[in-house]
This record gives sequence, C-alpha cells and structure tokens, in this order.
Amino acid sequence: MSLMTPVETYQSYLALKLHFEGKYDYFKYGGKTSASAASFDKRKDKFKFVKLSTKLSDPQILDYYLANFIRGKKWIGDFDKTNWLEHKKVNQSLEYVYQNDIEKLLTLVEDFDILFRVGEGTHPKLVKAYLGKKVSLETLVILEKVLHYREKFDAKISETYIWPKVSLLIEKYEPFLEIDARAFRMKTLSLVKELML
Repeated sequence: MSLMTPVETYQSYLALKLHFEGKYDYFKYGGKTSASAASFDKRKDKFKFVKLSTKLSDPQILDYYLANFIRGKKWIGDFDKTNWLEHKKVNQSLEYVYQNDIEKLLTLVEDFDILFRVGEGTHPKLVKAYLGKKVSLETLVILEKVLHYREKFDAKISETYIWPKVSLLIEKYEPFLEIDARAFRMKTLSLVKELML
C-alpha cells in the first residue's frame, strides 16, 4: 500500500479541485500541479492533509476526493467520509444501479428517445430525473459514454445556470468512470426492448 506525503496529498487535492472547476485537465497533466511545500505550510487546514496521508493509501485518497468533488464539495473542510462510502457503494454495484436507474427512467416515458428531447426552454426528462435525485450521476455519465448526448444538450439547452454545471460535471467525471461501453450499450438496448414493448 503506497502512502502519499502530506504535501502530495495536498497537491492531489488541488489537481482534482482544478480539474472539476474546469480550469485544468487532471489526465493531460498526470495530476501534477505547481503547488509547493511552502504554500502547503501556509494553509490553516494542512492538518487535514496530514491526517489523510496517514490513514489512506494513494488510490483511496484520490477516490475520497473524487467522491466529494462530484457531490459538489469544494473545500477539504467540507469533505465527508459518508460521501466516499456512498460513492464506493454505487461503484461496487454499478450495473445494478444503472439498471435500476434505466428502469425508473423508462417508467417516465412511453418512448426512450423522449428522455433526450430538449423542449423550448426546458430541461430534457433525463436531466430533470437527475436534478430530482431519481437517477445517479453515474447513470448520466454511462449514458454519455454510450449515446454521446451531452454535445446536443449543450447546443440546445438555452438555460445558462444549471445545465452548464451538470454538463461540466459529466465531462470531468467521465474519464474517471471506467466501464465497458459496449456491454452497457447492449444492456441499455435490452432494457429498452424489454420494458418499452
């Protein structure tokens, strides 16, 4: 189990924070930032990074950060272990969560395509279901990997506050969610055929 130093723990936090704010590509730069040990020493919250570096391994720390950033937390002081446990639970049963979410979505419409229809000045049913906490962010990301709907939504949704944030979140989370897109595509088609007939 490899452990990060407190400074490395802080640097990883900054890299992911910048990534989810849209100012930086975590994968392009390999999670590296120019944050120094001197800037770390000036932080009033550095004890949080020290504590994390002694309790969690390198991949666990990144997963902990990811779980909190995708749930809208922006500062290490607001991070919560509950978010991490929930994140792990969803990812350990991703196929099950996805299937349940698709089944819920299909009960909302008489035709699968309606989920992606952008009406005049309104969010598509898919986005409304996510905002109403009926489906997970992971389901939105998987559907993006399978159907590539985000670009169409970006072009057609005129509202400039909620959807741009959701779109950025999907874009930034997508590379972290490694799935077999073909298998999920087949799963989606089979569920649609089964439940829409």
